[in-house]
Formats: sequence, C-alpha cells, structure tokens
Amino acid sequence: MRSCNVNSLYLSMRRTMPAVLFFSFFPFYLMAATDTLPVSRKIEAMSDFVTLKLSQSSDVERIGVITPGLDIRLSPNVESATRLGFSYRFISFGIRFAPKLFSDKDDDALKGKTRSGGFNVGFNFRHWIQELSYTRTKGYYLENTPEVDPTWTPDSPYIQFPGLSFTQYEGSTAYNFNPDFSVNAIVTQSERQLKSAGSFIPVLFYRYYINDHKTPPEPGGFNQRGDNLELLLGAGYHYNFVLKEKFYFALGLTPAAGYVFSRITNRYETYSESGRQRNFIFRLDGRAGIGYNSQRFFTGIYMRFAESAYREEKTSVIVENDRTIFHAVIGFRLNAPSWIKKPVDAVSRTIGIK
Repeated sequence: MRSCNVNSLYLSMRRTMPAVLFFSFFPFYLMAATDTLPVSRKIEAMSDFVTLKLSQSSDVERIGVITPGLDIRLSPNVESATRLGFSYRFISFGIRFAPKLFSDKDDDALKGKTRSGGFNVGFNFRHWIQELSYTRTKGYYLENTPEVDPTWTPDSPYIQFPGLSFTQYEGSTAYNFNPDFSVNAIVTQSERQLKSAGSFIPVLFYRYYINDHKTPPEPGGFNQRGDNLELLLGAGYHYNFVLKEKFYFALGLTPAAGYVFSRITNRYETYSESGRQRNFIFRLDGRAGIGYNSQRFFTGIYMRFAESAYREEKTSVIVENDRTIFHAVIGFRLNAPSWIKKPVDAVSRTIGIK
C-alpha cells in the first residue's frame, strides 16, 4: 500500500526524469560491453528463440496513509493487471494493462472507474541486469469508507476520487556475481537453468512517483500533489533449485536502505504552497516461485512481498508500503525471424556480447 497525505499524495519531478534515465542506462551500457563471458554448462541460452508470454498479476497500486487518528486506504477499481511480454537474447519488453473482464455498471457506480497501463524494458546480460518501467493508474475509491462515513451502507457508493492519479517511473541496476546462476531463467525466460545454482546480487533501486489529485478544490479546501524520488542500495541472495532440468523452485531475499526525497504541494483556490522532506527508508523484498521450463513451453506461479517504511520528517505520520503480489505466467518460444535476429546479432557483435 503506497502512502500519501490525507487528501491524496502527489509527486512531480518531471524535469529530473531525462537525467535519471540517462545516468541509469549509460553506465550500464558501458559496463555491458565488457560482459562477454560465455554461458555456463548449468545454463541453456535460448539464443535462437523469441520468447512470448502472458502473465496475470495482483500488482495494482494502492495509496494509503497511517496517522494516529485514522488510516486512509485508497484503491483502484481493478483486481489485477495483465502483461504481454517479449524477449530475445538480452532484450526484453512488455506492456501492462488492467482490463475488467466482465463489465459491471453497478460496480463502477459503487467504486468509480479506473484506467491503468504501462510498459517495461530490460537489458539482461550474464552479470549486469538493467530494468526500467513506467505505470500510470487513474481513478481511486476510499476502501475504508465505512470508517470515515458512519452513515454508509453496503448499497451506498464508496467515496470516490476520479481525478486522483498515480504515475511511476522505476528502475533497477544489479550485478550477478555467479555466471552459473541465470536471472533470465526466472525474469525473462530467455534462458533455462539446467542445474541448481545461486548468487549474491547487489542492486541499486531508483523510483520517481507522482500522486496528483487534479479535481478543483472546494471553497475553503485544497487538493494536493506530491513528488517523491527514492534511491536505495540493497544486496540479497537468490537461488534456483532445479529438478530434471525442467522443474524449478526459486527463492530470493533482498534488504535495501536509502532515502526518499519528497515535495508536497497543497493547491488552494487562489494560491499554492509546498514543502520538502528527506527521509531515511528501509525496504525488504522477497520472492518465491515454482515452475516448468522446457525448450518450447514454460509456466510458473510466483509470490513476492515488498515491505518498506519511513517516518515523515517532523511528524508522527508513518508511511508504509506493504504488498504481497501473486503472479502467474505462461509462454512459448518460437524460432526468431530474421528481421529480429539480424539487427540484435549485429548489436551483440558491436558491443562484444556472446
């Protein structure tokens, strides 16, 4: 659950994003050019195949704040997100959307409408692992409306925030110390882990997210926008248990710590005011998964938990983000067409990737 201040949390550092993306990817590109170790005997690289996959995840962004008097929990009116993914060799790409499989006008009337989407791109080599993603969700309702409105009944609409949006730019840069351990076998399915192996993996997390309530403020009231930039450094251990080269069980745990830089803007009818904060943040990520991975077909079920917390500067408000995510994936590998294979192979030769 993502925390924000009571009306809604908003964040904006748009001018910083080009620099963040440039400085995160450019050093990785330079280091990837030296990442030329061949694939080990414990890993089968599916270099001649394009990987296509469909996944369903409970990873939908919620917003909340914990105060001494009342907890505010805001949720989008969607239960899960669908992802379509593509990967070939060291490149991966995916799109994310959150369709409502069965349109329910009564449900929209009770909780409002939500629109959500995004995409991700990755560049995963034998050692260096780079991931970048973008997501945006608009339209929330107050999940704990009964605690706020004593007159609420199950047939009554929840308190809704149709103008509230959550926008996130997120990335990570990691280093896999063990060339016998395949991150791609779990993340992009562009490889197969043939024998059990594990690795110590340090990682740099960076995330810029915006919560913005654009509904005009009521007389005497205000709406709110916030800009948060998170920078965390972590290190963890991950292990793939493999049985008969096709069945696997994966485990991983990564603690991380860093700072979150925030700017909160309150917008009144005729003026606005803002303040800045810098807070220490701790985060713990864990994941587990079980699956089947053959040369042409693969499937798996994963669970991930992510817990983070920090205390807002000079206040008693504790910002928490506790999520448990379930993720199911199914996919196939097809022979790579020449119009994909030739340009990617040319880039591989240019930067010296085997």
